[in-house]
Amino acid sequence: MYSPHGSILTAEPISEAEREMVREQLNRMLETNHFKNSRRYPALLRFIVEETLDGRGEYLKERLIGIRVFDRPPDYDTAADPVVRVTIAEVRKRIAQYYHDEQHDAEMRIELLPGHYAPEFRSRAERVPPTSSSQSVTNSVASAVVTPTTLPAAESPKVSRKRRWLWAIGSATLAILLLSSAIAIRRFQPTPLDQLWAPLLGPQQSILFCIPTDVGKVKGPINAGQARDTAPPQRKARPPLADAGPTFLDFEALGQNIVYSDMLATLRISNVLAVRHRDFRIRLNTTTTLEDLRQGPAVLIGGLDNQWTLRAIAPLRFKFAGSDADRYWIADAKDPGNREWSLDLKQQYASVTRDYAIVARLHNEQTGQPEVIVAGIGMSGTAAAGEFVADERHVAELRQRIGSGFKDHDFEVILSTDVVNGIAGSARILAVTVW
Repeated sequence: MYSPHGSILTAEPISEAEREMVREQLNRMLETNHFKNSRRYPALLRFIVEETLDGRGEYLKERLIGIRVFDRPPDYDTAADPVVRVTIAEVRKRIAQYYHDEQHDAEMRIELLPGHYAPEFRSRAERVPPTSSSQSVTNSVASAVVTPTTLPAAESPKVSRKRRWLWAIGSATLAILLLSSAIAIRRFQPTPLDQLWAPLLGPQQSILFCIPTDVGKVKGPINAGQARDTAPPQRKARPPLADAGPTFLDFEALGQNIVYSDMLATLRISNVLAVRHRDFRIRLNTTTTLEDLRQGPAVLIGGLDNQWTLRAIAPLRFKFAGSDADRYWIADAKDPGNREWSLDLKQQYASVTRDYAIVARLHNEQTGQPEVIVAGIGMSGTAAAGEFVADERHVAELRQRIGSGFKDHDFEVILSTDVVNGIAGSARILAVTVW
């Protein structure tokens, strides 16, 4: 906790008032010439401070900072692009220059130690007389542990004082070790996000992202409870060429581009995996095979346009139903007549105000692998679902709804999101089933 005697202000536990004190000091530093004439240095410092205040300091890694602060792609080569290391060194130097000025001696210190990306927050160190409170505490501990009656009668005062100091040092060391152990145990307790993704984060496992293309759009009605395959890609008719092989334009015509909301969901989830040092690969649904899905865990993005999603949820309680001619909805096997969670994709873009999505974690019997499904009826639903499974607060709410079996049990969740001009709002949990 916060102390006015130069102690470390830890990020956990920490009150809102203490967070505001740190933010005030951060703003004070960023308004000086050391930072205000740059865009890169304030952005990095503010990011790592806020992440630490929110209890995520231990997850601050070079790749995460490169992605979140400097807009690098999730798979960028940190060895070839040292932007984070160079910038963090410069930020550390500017912090030192700031506190070198005597006028800042009385201020809280935001320190960035070498080899660390998470800053430490230290309160103002007050001057204390030689008979310090720390010495009084040490002496009181020594007195409590070793009293004069426990010493041999013939023991000299010098030996007595020496033994008291040894006892005091030993007691203080033991107390520090116990406190450090308690902090370490608390720090390494799994977070809701850790538990959500735990089944997919086995050792040496590369996670497959299966992302749909327009070619993969299901043709015709979807019947709840029936898995559908997508139609195979059809090339546009082209005049014969001397070379019988396909051209680049042929491949482009097959719909290699993906929907922005699907890519956004993928990026958010890949950030979660990156900070946990997990490798992943991305495949289009039209090129993904059953054998690919049998090689390891997978994240299936999209619903109506991803045949692998429809196959995976076919045996589950909640699944997609409907058609372009009418509307699509999420059907509930326990309430088949309910079409409340529906969306008419023929509506004008700006008139859509709500979308729905399925999020599921399951062990697929066909592939023998764990899978996470992130699938909206429309594109806004997929985007909201992707944000949901990558956000600590949302996942914490889900863990509370599911209970003690959250880490191990399979589950399926129905989400709702408000939509404004195609932009999804925060997702809300409508229904949960666990098995």
